[in-house]
Amino acid sequence: MPRKTATTCSRILEAAALPLLERAEKLLRLEQTVLQLLPEDLSLHCKVLNLRNKALIVSAPSSAWAARLRFAAPELVRQLRSRYSLDVETLQIRIRPQTPENRPARHTQPKLSMESGNLLAQTAQNIEHRGLQEALFRLAAKARDF
Repeated sequence: MPRKTATTCSRILEAAALPLLERAEKLLRLEQTVLQLLPEDLSLHCKVLNLRNKALIVSAPSSAWAARLRFAAPELVRQLRSRYSLDVETLQIRIRPQTPENRPARHTQPKLSMESGNLLAQTAQNIEHRGLQEALFRLAAKARDF
């Protein structure tokens, strides 16, 4: 029985990466071309998503920008066909709202008021357990550090 040769996952991924990178570079160049052809205010709000089956797929952040893009679509398609010899027949528009940047949550140290620190110190004086008493005194001292 013939033995099958195994292919490592990294080799499969390397082989798939090259066509994906080439396609991504082509789409990036297409996007730069499309954005140059659009009016400046409109180009700031559009992104080329794909070119598939003679349809250029572009996203806009809202229906208002999508409507403006629809008005510019016939001229854009005409210029892509005549100037750049691209086989584009239609422009499809997807509305993709812009998502705010995910910023890491800022962790702030909770602040202990002097009043709370005094209450902790008073409570610690009445505790018989030595470890708990010391912990409460350390915590009360943090109120004085602020």
